[in-house]
Amino acid sequence: MTAIRLIPALALSLILTGCASAPNPEPPAQESSAQLVTKAQAAVQRRQLDDALAYYLKALEQTPGDAEILMQIGEVQTQLGHSDYALMAFTDVLTQQPDNVQALTSLGLHKLSAGDNPQALIYLQKAADLDQMRLLTLSQQVIVGDSTPLHPLDDTSPLRCYNALGILKDLGGNYPEAREYYRLVLDRAPDAANVLTNIGYSYYLDGNLRQAEINLRQAVQKQPDFKRAWNNLGLVYARMKHYKRALVALKRVMPEADALNDLGYFAMLEGRYQDAQELFWRAIDASPTYFAKAQDNLEKLSELQGKATAATHHYRPVSLLMEANYKAEISADQAPSPTKQ
Repeated sequence: MTAIRLIPALALSLILTGCASAPNPEPPAQESSAQLVTKAQAAVQRRQLDDALAYYLKALEQTPGDAEILMQIGEVQTQLGHSDYALMAFTDVLTQQPDNVQALTSLGLHKLSAGDNPQALIYLQKAADLDQMRLLTLSQQVIVGDSTPLHPLDDTSPLRCYNALGILKDLGGNYPEAREYYRLVLDRAPDAANVLTNIGYSYYLDGNLRQAEINLRQAVQKQPDFKRAWNNLGLVYARMKHYKRALVALKRVMPEADALNDLGYFAMLEGRYQDAQELFWRAIDASPTYFAKAQDNLEKLSELQGKATAATHHYRPVSLLMEANYKAEISADQAPSPTKQ
């Protein structure tokens, strides 16, 4: 009986002894900066931007001041809508690398988005100049004279920079120069609907409606759901007095009553008062809810007709930016239509 009772006691003693002598588990190994960056990139691909930012910040703790990680932090912060933090990251990159083309481009795009066009032009022009110097060196060409044509871009060139420079040139009225920048981008990305739309917009501003139509039609063929291209195409048709085509295009991005009301407003801006009146009445017929809005526009039209002179109204390119602002004002219940990007 005594031996039998000792067995459980001995087993318990062995268990307790074994537990006391077992080594403590080692803490998990810290992930390297490279591993954290890989996780961040995967999170970006999954559109889990908060997770991506957390991984990048941990990686930056291990490698403080790493320019590439700072760039990625800036890009993620941009996508999250944290402009101030994004600007800080890009500025930190330039503190270390003043000629970092990607950081210059990203800063320029932020300034352009904020409406600071002069600062945007400084950053973007420097980025493009650095890229052109690199391309010129690779081509081993010799510079003759004070200026050389823009060199074709390659896979390293910042396409967003050249596209944004085209926008700035358009806003400054330098339409042929703007289209040079757009064409450089299209040579590398021929299916870029936003760039095709921008070049169509440039032709529109320059008064070449036929060429504007061609490029905008190419844009909607490349990307049939691109609302900005359909919107601008409809407005170009309105300028050409092709109201049926304009209505077809605008109905791709808005209800028929909205499209008719907008077309009436644009016709009114151009002094085509008879066309405007007809379009406003059609807007009223298309939707009873449009009665008040269209009636207001009809009253404005009557005032304009009363002030009109016998002078002939010629074509003038009313800015699509102004037109988009008008749409945002009269369609507060809808997201404002995008303009140029």
